[in-house]
Amino acid sequence: MTLPWPMLRRTALWAGLLTSSVASAQSYAYADPQALSGPGFYGAALYQFGIPVGGTHGYIADVAWRGVGVELGWTVRQSISVGVALGWNVFYENTTGVVTSVPGNKQPGFAIYGNQDRSFNFFPLLVDFRYIPRLKDGIRPFVGLGLGGYITAQYLGIGLTSYTQTAFQLGVAPEVGVVVPVQGGAAVQFSARYNLAFSGGGVDFQQWVGLSLGLAWGSAL
Repeated sequence: MTLPWPMLRRTALWAGLLTSSVASAQSYAYADPQALSGPGFYGAALYQFGIPVGGTHGYIADVAWRGVGVELGWTVRQSISVGVALGWNVFYENTTGVVTSVPGNKQPGFAIYGNQDRSFNFFPLLVDFRYIPRLKDGIRPFVGLGLGGYITAQYLGIGLTSYTQTAFQLGVAPEVGVVVPVQGGAAVQFSARYNLAFSGGGVDFQQWVGLSLGLAWGSAL
Protein backbone atom coordinates (compact mmCIF):
# COMPACT_ATOMS: atom_id res chain seq x y z
CA MET A 1 0.00 0.00 0.00
CA THR A 2 1.35 3.45 -0.93
CA LEU A 3 1.15 6.20 1.75
CA PRO A 4 -0.27 9.59 0.65
CA TRP A 5 2.33 12.38 0.24
CA PRO A 6 0.98 14.54 3.14
CA MET A 7 1.26 11.58 5.53
CA LEU A 8 4.83 10.92 4.36
CA ARG A 9 5.76 14.55 5.03
CA ARG A 10 4.25 14.44 8.53
CA THR A 11 6.03 11.15 9.28
CA ALA A 12 9.37 12.59 8.11
CA LEU A 13 8.84 15.72 10.22
CA TRP A 14 8.10 13.75 13.40
CA ALA A 15 11.08 11.46 12.76
CA GLY A 16 13.36 14.50 12.36
CA LEU A 17 12.10 16.07 15.59
CA LEU A 18 12.54 12.79 17.50
CA THR A 19 16.07 12.30 16.15
CA SER A 20 16.99 15.87 17.11
CA SER A 21 15.64 15.40 20.66
CA VAL A 22 17.54 12.16 21.18
CA ALA A 23 20.73 13.72 19.87
CA SER A 24 20.32 16.71 22.20
CA ALA A 25 19.71 14.45 25.21
CA GLN A 26 22.76 12.38 24.37
CA SER A 27 24.97 15.44 23.98
CA TYR A 28 23.84 16.66 27.41
CA ALA A 29 24.28 13.31 29.13
CA TYR A 30 27.74 12.79 27.70
CA ALA A 31 29.11 16.31 27.88
CA ASP A 32 32.81 16.78 28.52
CA PRO A 33 33.21 16.31 32.30
CA GLN A 34 36.02 18.88 32.45
CA ALA A 35 33.74 21.49 30.94
CA LEU A 36 31.50 21.10 34.00
CA SER A 37 34.37 21.36 36.48
CA GLY A 38 35.40 24.69 37.86
CA PRO A 39 36.25 26.60 41.00
CA GLY A 40 33.77 26.27 43.80
CA PHE A 41 32.97 25.19 47.33
CA TYR A 42 31.68 21.97 48.83
CA GLY A 43 30.74 20.85 52.31
CA ALA A 44 29.71 17.59 53.94
CA ALA A 45 28.09 16.58 57.24
CA LEU A 46 28.90 12.96 58.06
CA TYR A 47 28.09 10.12 60.42
CA GLN A 48 31.26 8.15 61.14
CA PHE A 49 32.18 4.89 62.80
CA GLY A 50 35.65 3.53 63.45
CA ILE A 51 37.37 0.14 63.29
CA PRO A 52 40.42 -0.02 65.61
CA VAL A 53 43.69 -1.40 64.21
CA GLY A 54 47.01 -2.41 65.80
CA GLY A 55 47.72 -0.98 69.23
CA THR A 56 44.38 0.81 69.30
CA HIS A 57 42.65 -2.55 68.85
CA GLY A 58 44.85 -3.97 71.62
CA TYR A 59 43.52 -1.35 74.05
CA ILE A 60 39.92 -1.24 72.76
CA ALA A 61 38.72 -4.02 70.46
CA ASP A 62 35.15 -2.80 69.99
CA VAL A 63 34.04 -0.88 66.91
CA ALA A 64 33.35 2.79 67.64
CA TRP A 65 29.78 3.53 66.58
CA ARG A 66 29.80 7.11 67.87
CA GLY A 67 31.32 9.65 65.54
CA VAL A 68 30.54 12.76 63.51
CA GLY A 69 32.49 14.73 60.95
CA VAL A 70 32.39 17.98 59.02
CA GLU A 71 34.32 18.62 55.81
CA LEU A 72 34.76 21.89 53.90
CA GLY A 73 36.68 22.21 50.66
CA TRP A 74 37.48 24.56 47.78
CA THR A 75 38.63 23.61 44.30
CA VAL A 76 41.94 25.23 43.34
CA ARG A 77 41.97 23.83 39.80
CA GLN A 78 40.04 21.25 37.81
CA SER A 79 39.57 18.10 39.91
CA ILE A 80 41.90 19.33 42.71
CA SER A 81 40.55 20.60 46.04
CA VAL A 82 41.94 21.75 49.38
CA GLY A 83 39.91 21.86 52.55
CA VAL A 84 39.59 20.94 56.20
CA ALA A 85 38.24 17.82 57.90
CA LEU A 86 37.07 17.99 61.52
CA GLY A 87 35.50 15.27 63.63
CA TRP A 88 34.87 13.51 66.90
CA ASN A 89 35.24 9.74 67.30
CA VAL A 90 34.58 7.86 70.54
CA PHE A 91 35.97 4.37 71.24
CA TYR A 92 34.78 2.62 74.40
CA GLU A 93 35.02 -0.85 75.93
CA ASN A 94 34.27 -2.43 79.29
CA THR A 95 36.66 -5.34 79.88
CA THR A 96 38.29 -7.50 82.51
CA GLY A 97 41.50 -7.92 80.53
CA VAL A 98 44.97 -7.37 81.92
CA VAL A 99 46.48 -3.89 81.63
CA THR A 100 50.25 -3.38 82.10
CA SER A 101 50.33 0.44 81.92
CA VAL A 102 48.01 3.33 82.59
CA PRO A 103 47.49 6.59 80.69
CA GLY A 104 50.20 9.04 81.67
CA ASN A 105 52.48 6.30 83.03
CA LYS A 106 53.99 3.97 80.44
CA GLN A 107 56.50 2.32 82.80
CA PRO A 108 56.07 -1.48 82.67
CA GLY A 109 56.48 -3.78 85.66
CA PHE A 110 52.95 -4.27 86.94
CA ALA A 111 49.72 -5.92 85.85
CA ILE A 112 46.23 -4.78 86.77
CA TYR A 113 43.26 -7.15 86.72
CA GLY A 114 39.60 -6.42 87.24
CA ASN A 115 36.66 -4.70 85.64
CA GLN A 116 37.80 -1.71 83.59
CA ASP A 117 36.30 1.07 81.50
CA ARG A 118 38.57 2.06 78.61
CA SER A 119 37.98 4.86 76.13
CA PHE A 120 39.56 7.02 73.47
CA ASN A 121 38.18 10.35 72.30
CA PHE A 122 39.78 11.47 69.03
CA PHE A 123 39.29 14.94 67.52
CA PRO A 124 40.82 15.03 64.01
CA LEU A 125 42.05 18.43 62.79
CA LEU A 126 43.19 17.82 59.22
CA VAL A 127 44.00 19.79 56.09
CA ASP A 128 42.48 17.69 53.33
CA PHE A 129 43.88 17.45 49.77
CA ARG A 130 41.76 15.65 47.18
CA TYR A 131 41.79 14.57 43.57
CA ILE A 132 38.07 14.52 42.69
CA PRO A 133 37.31 14.14 38.97
CA ARG A 134 33.78 14.32 37.57
CA LEU A 135 32.55 11.32 35.59
CA LYS A 136 30.13 11.63 32.66
CA ASP A 137 27.10 10.75 34.79
CA GLY A 138 28.04 13.27 37.52
CA ILE A 139 29.42 10.72 40.01
CA ARG A 140 32.64 11.97 41.63
CA PRO A 141 35.04 9.36 43.03
CA PHE A 142 37.99 10.79 44.94
CA VAL A 143 41.27 9.97 46.62
CA GLY A 144 42.81 12.24 49.19
CA LEU A 145 45.30 12.79 51.97
CA GLY A 146 44.70 14.51 55.28
CA LEU A 147 47.62 16.15 57.08
CA GLY A 148 47.53 17.64 60.56
CA GLY A 149 46.86 16.15 63.94
CA TYR A 150 44.52 14.67 66.51
CA ILE A 151 43.55 15.82 69.96
CA THR A 152 43.45 12.51 71.84
CA ALA A 153 42.02 11.79 75.29
CA GLN A 154 42.80 8.32 76.66
CA TYR A 155 40.91 7.08 79.73
CA LEU A 156 41.15 4.08 82.03
CA GLY A 157 38.83 3.55 84.97
CA ILE A 158 39.33 0.74 87.53
CA GLY A 159 37.01 0.70 90.51
CA LEU A 160 37.20 4.12 92.18
CA THR A 161 40.46 5.01 90.44
CA SER A 162 40.77 6.59 87.01
CA TYR A 163 43.61 7.72 84.78
CA THR A 164 43.41 10.21 81.91
CA GLN A 165 45.97 11.47 79.42
CA THR A 166 45.26 14.16 76.83
CA ALA A 167 47.69 14.92 74.03
CA PHE A 168 48.04 16.41 70.58
CA GLN A 169 49.34 13.85 68.09
CA LEU A 170 50.61 14.64 64.61
CA GLY A 171 49.00 12.45 61.99
CA VAL A 172 48.18 11.59 58.40
CA ALA A 173 45.03 10.10 56.91
CA PRO A 174 44.81 8.71 53.36
CA GLU A 175 41.24 8.36 52.11
CA VAL A 176 39.07 7.11 49.25
CA GLY A 177 35.42 7.84 48.57
CA VAL A 178 32.69 8.76 46.16
CA VAL A 179 30.13 11.55 45.91
CA VAL A 180 26.83 10.56 44.27
CA PRO A 181 24.51 13.42 43.19
CA VAL A 182 20.84 13.10 44.11
CA GLN A 183 18.71 16.17 43.47
CA GLY A 184 18.35 19.80 44.43
CA GLY A 185 22.11 20.38 44.33
CA ALA A 186 22.73 17.81 47.08
CA ALA A 187 24.73 14.58 47.02
CA VAL A 188 25.45 11.53 49.15
CA GLN A 189 29.07 10.94 50.19
CA PHE A 190 30.64 7.58 51.11
CA SER A 191 34.26 7.55 52.25
CA ALA A 192 36.91 5.57 54.12
CA ARG A 193 39.86 7.20 55.90
CA TYR A 194 42.83 5.42 57.48
CA ASN A 195 43.78 7.51 60.50
CA LEU A 196 47.39 7.36 61.71
CA ALA A 197 48.09 9.35 64.88
CA PHE A 198 51.79 9.27 65.80
CA SER A 199 53.04 8.85 69.35
CA GLY A 200 53.23 12.08 71.33
CA GLY A 201 52.31 13.76 74.58
CA GLY A 202 52.28 10.49 76.52
CA VAL A 203 49.89 8.71 74.14
CA ASP A 204 51.13 5.83 72.00
CA PHE A 205 50.77 5.53 68.22
CA GLN A 206 47.11 5.00 67.36
CA GLN A 207 45.40 3.89 64.16
CA TRP A 208 41.89 3.13 62.97
CA VAL A 209 39.79 2.98 59.83
CA GLY A 210 37.00 5.53 59.78
CA LEU A 211 33.97 4.89 57.54
CA SER A 212 31.66 7.82 56.76
CA LEU A 213 28.23 8.35 55.25
CA GLY A 214 26.53 11.70 54.91
CA LEU A 215 25.15 14.60 52.93
CA ALA A 216 27.30 16.79 50.70
CA TRP A 217 26.47 20.02 48.89
CA GLY A 218 28.10 22.90 47.04
CA SER A 219 28.88 24.36 43.64
CA ALA A 220 32.07 22.27 43.32
CA LEU A 221 29.98 19.09 43.13
